[in-house]
Amino acid sequence: MQGLMLKLVNVDGAGERALRVVSYFDQLSTNSPDLEAVVRAAAVIADCTAGLEVPGRGVMVRCSQDGEPLHQPMGQPSGVRGLEGGEEGKVWLERESKALELDEFIIERFALAATSVLQRRAPNNLDATIGFSDPALAQILVSDRANEAERSRAARLIGLQPSSSVQLMALEPDEGTSVESLARELRRVWARQLFAAELSRRLALILVVGAQPAKLGAFDFPGRLGVGPVVETLDAPTSWSAARETLRFAGAGVAWPRALDAGTVGVLRLLSRLDPSAVAAEDDVAAIARIAVEPGGEQALELLDHFLHSGSLREAARATNFHHSSLQNRITRIGAQLGIDLNSPAGRQRAQLALLLSRCAR
Repeated sequence: MQGLMLKLVNVDGAGERALRVVSYFDQLSTNSPDLEAVVRAAAVIADCTAGLEVPGRGVMVRCSQDGEPLHQPMGQPSGVRGLEGGEEGKVWLERESKALELDEFIIERFALAATSVLQRRAPNNLDATIGFSDPALAQILVSDRANEAERSRAARLIGLQPSSSVQLMALEPDEGTSVESLARELRRVWARQLFAAELSRRLALILVVGAQPAKLGAFDFPGRLGVGPVVETLDAPTSWSAARETLRFAGAGVAWPRALDAGTVGVLRLLSRLDPSAVAAEDDVAAIARIAVEPGGEQALELLDHFLHSGSLREAARATNFHHSSLQNRITRIGAQLGIDLNSPAGRQRAQLALLLSRCAR
């Protein structure tokens, strides 16, 4: 079957062929296309694979000459052009043979059409309209019960492409924290498109757009934060689930920072899937809970935490401003209350796990 490019080549006169290309993209623009439609149109008229990438928005779209989405990485481009209007990104064609006469002109119109869509969906405009200020959209996007069509529609209403790269974060904000103000500050610090929704008084959802993970060290979060992996928008439930599980470990003692990435927790995330009532009923965890409610109990558990995660008793003593002999006496008493030999490797590991489970179950 002849492609549109071959039909264009058969049109007499280079000027006439160029006008056909202009008319093609102008007509496309009147229909308010999304980025996928623009890439598909470019691939069809060029009769070869076409692609678009906008790293700052986590967008990478490729379509075959038949307009079918392609999910493999970019192939060898036969022509590339940057986007207009200061938007960081590029469009390209992937032709197996050398570039054809109209390719450069098609790529120019392709870039202009893509830029127009991006400007129409600029982050500032989105922040002023719906975005993630509507918790219902957030709930649909991250729900594993919603089907792909429902999540795709929610993504578009937010202003995202279904194939955009996103990273989900679960935040338990400190008392008095404004999630809206936090989102504005994070956009400034990370220079990324970002949405946030307050799902309850104790839980907020943050979505960061981009193919690269956000740099957690660049910001001091007012609360506890669990961070999921970077995924495509339609896989948001996977990242959100990992973020929620990781949140259990954030700030869970001296070994765990308050902002924590799922990759740091690794296999320990499985602990967050245990039945909380079964965990609380386990003897070691119950013993930790009894110590916690005693006078000075929280300090005792803090001392235990430092002891279990220090290289030596003296190191733990320095960290807690205790004389090492005084700390040893306290640790001995705590070990007796727990019924665990804290001087043995197995006992220390058992106490570490009991303390971690007690804090993850909160």
